[in-house]
Amino acid sequence: MEYTGEHTYIGEIGNVFVILSFVFALLASISYFFAARDNEQALSWKRIARWSFRIHGISVFGIVATLFVMLYNHYFEYEYVWHHSSKTMQMRYILSCFWEGQEGSFLLWTFWHVVIGFILQRKAKEWEAPVLSVIALVQTFLTSMLLGLYIGSDHPIKIGSNPFTVLLRNHPDFYNIPLFTNPNYLQNLDGHGLNPLLQNYWMTIHPPTLFLGFALTVVPFAFAIAGLWKKKYTEWLKPALPWTFLGIAVLGVGILMGGAWAYEALSFGGFWAWDPVENASLVPWLTLVGAGHLMLINKNKGQSLFTAFGLAILTFILILYSTFLTRSGILGETSVHAFTDLGMSGQLLIYLFAFLFLGIFLLLIDKKIKIQYAIASTLFIILIYILGSSSFHLKMFTVDADIPFRIVALFCWIIYTGYAFVKSSTKFLPQSESGKEESIYSREFWMFVGAIILLVSSFQIMFNTSLPVWNKLFGLHKAPPTDVKQFYNAWQLPFAFLTTFLIAIGQYFKYKDTNIKEFFKKIGLSLLIAAIATALISYGLHYSNPLYILLLFSALFAAFANAAYMIQVFGGKIKKAGASIAHVGFALVLLGALISTSKKDVISQNTSGKSVESIGKDYSDRDNILLTQGDTLPMGKYYVAYTGNHTEGFNTYFDVDYFLKNAAGKYDKQFRLSPLIQQNPNPQFGNAAEPDTRHFLTFDVYTHITFYDHLPDLKATGKKEESKDEYAAAKNVTMAKGDTIFSSNAIIIFDSLSTQFDKTSYHLEKDDIAVMAHISVLDVNKKYQATPVYIIHNNSVQPIASKVDNLGLQFMFWKINPEDGKVDFSVQEKKSNIRDYIVMKAMIFPYINILWMGCIIMAIGTFLAIWARIRRAA
Repeated sequence: MEYTGEHTYIGEIGNVFVILSFVFALLASISYFFAARDNEQALSWKRIARWSFRIHGISVFGIVATLFVMLYNHYFEYEYVWHHSSKTMQMRYILSCFWEGQEGSFLLWTFWHVVIGFILQRKAKEWEAPVLSVIALVQTFLTSMLLGLYIGSDHPIKIGSNPFTVLLRNHPDFYNIPLFTNPNYLQNLDGHGLNPLLQNYWMTIHPPTLFLGFALTVVPFAFAIAGLWKKKYTEWLKPALPWTFLGIAVLGVGILMGGAWAYEALSFGGFWAWDPVENASLVPWLTLVGAGHLMLINKNKGQSLFTAFGLAILTFILILYSTFLTRSGILGETSVHAFTDLGMSGQLLIYLFAFLFLGIFLLLIDKKIKIQYAIASTLFIILIYILGSSSFHLKMFTVDADIPFRIVALFCWIIYTGYAFVKSSTKFLPQSESGKEESIYSREFWMFVGAIILLVSSFQIMFNTSLPVWNKLFGLHKAPPTDVKQFYNAWQLPFAFLTTFLIAIGQYFKYKDTNIKEFFKKIGLSLLIAAIATALISYGLHYSNPLYILLLFSALFAAFANAAYMIQVFGGKIKKAGASIAHVGFALVLLGALISTSKKDVISQNTSGKSVESIGKDYSDRDNILLTQGDTLPMGKYYVAYTGNHTEGFNTYFDVDYFLKNAAGKYDKQFRLSPLIQQNPNPQFGNAAEPDTRHFLTFDVYTHITFYDHLPDLKATGKKEESKDEYAAAKNVTMAKGDTIFSSNAIIIFDSLSTQFDKTSYHLEKDDIAVMAHISVLDVNKKYQATPVYIIHNNSVQPIASKVDNLGLQFMFWKINPEDGKVDFSVQEKKSNIRDYIVMKAMIFPYINILWMGCIIMAIGTFLAIWARIRRAA
């Protein structure tokens, strides 16, 4: 069949760019490898390498442009475009569609590597060849993720996923559907659409920033590999340091952007949820911070070189592992951020283990150990292939599962790797830990301790985040902690205390050794002020948890001590005090996080008199308030009134006014919040609640809708005239004696059942079975009775309704459950009497502005430190 309206040429162009980018990335890596050998052919190889990388970069730009054109023009014949966009979506979210999918996010990552590579071609000088060889090799792996090739026939191996070659009509999920029997199927086709949670301006700025941070980790990794490769064990530090701290700054900003997005637009009530994908981005940042500080130690005093190498390499490996976690589908339902599996898990693992092997192999300085390790790794790969999926049964302690032999082989390889590391670390590394032991009163000693604390903290986070991996490997069924926030906070609070305490004292130590009396003299005032402030704040906030008090003290101490250091040493000159400013910012981030989360106050206790717990098990009167339109109810220190809603596009806004009562007893309006529910035409996405927040200097009022069941019909084309005397749709309820439910204007109580009543008025026959329900209906002023009747006549149920006309209510008695004595009713209200209502959650975040202020200060300080380092290197 010949289809009309398809733009197959654009896919062919994009596919050509994909192939070119892969081929020339590989050629650039090989050419730079030979250029780094410093022989007479090196210059010729460098020319080939440079042009190869430039063609690779231009091809990547071509892929970006082609995919953007396809999305902008709604070429829904391509599965990627159909899956991630729609005609009804606002055009400002086109960029969000670009990187929502796996292919687009890989492309974004690749794009940033190209930009970094072009800069390094001009700035890396003698490091260009070895460093760009590594980066081009990384690009080879990344662009392979876009190839979309299948190798083999019986059991084809998939290499990458190509957005330009998969047409919607050829996709396995859409084989043989009637739509494609029409040659002009595109005429009325609309796309699947962008997830409503992602239709937010943060989606256009957060992923590019975060992926730039991910991309920047390749630079210290490449310099470390190049330093080991060329045996320039210390020379790589100077050019790598600015890039390392740039990575710290950008990745940190990207992570904080994610927190701000979650706080502003998501309804889980906070800025950090310890979600697995959040953790997967935080851990590489922590190890990168450790690597940067150890690189500073070695650059200044020649210590901790082996660990600096290890952390620089480990950070990039963790980025690859995080990529595997979030894109392999292994996280399943444990994360709201994870991608679905596109069948590239094996390719991701090859990518991960290839660079892990490269880093470990080069870190093993001893040539003999290197050869042994290479042989052992080769045997491991062969063994994995031979063993295939064979397994043995293990029953020990809590483990009762079939364990694949390849898992045993993997752990043997890991154990041997650890052995090789320990043995190699004692060998000859110039100016390494094997040299003279540092003084306990030296700056380098405490910076090293700080890096180790960050490493241990990272291990705890990643180990527990990887729970789905351990379940998969060992056949376990371990569930994540019930309260994830409490679990991680309990583990991480001690690490946060130790880190901020070291930040407070670290800069006051001198390299090599410090006069301890002079040290205490310099920090004494900051220590005293922090102790007094801690006591006063702990008293004011009623802190009794010792970990909270310790972190409060260390964060205040870090902020005061670094501010004092900036004045004492740099004379208040901001341009020179980037590190101190960044430390103050980090301390404020932790201080704001501590206070705002530990003293978060849920103020939405239900004061309506109508329980929300009948809605479902996830609703509690302790933190969900039911607001009926027109009522004014107390909530915390405020009085709140739901005044109505309005719909704009797919968003329905709910207007809630906040009042304070003045001395005269009258309500003074303070502000209005309008949390919303976003509907999506695609039922697969469902509806998404988005909060609204009122910001004050010392606290935020944060609200979101938790229940509403009268959303407008997005498909309705006009309004239908309805009589106000008509009854609305019936609501079915099951009640036991004494149960209470609510209508919009009354409290309804099921009192009892009876068979003794005047049946003549109901014209019942002798053999009819009749049961009457007695229902009390109460409004503010009066109590009414409803008496619906359940009748079985000629073996069929014929209920008789009972009305309470003054309240516009009608009751029908449908069923008796003899097992538990419960009965089924239906309740109808007249449309003229129904008042709209919402269920809302509201909370106070005290002093959260300390956190946001800390974010800004930390980013400014880090960028100032980078700029100062660049100027010194110039």
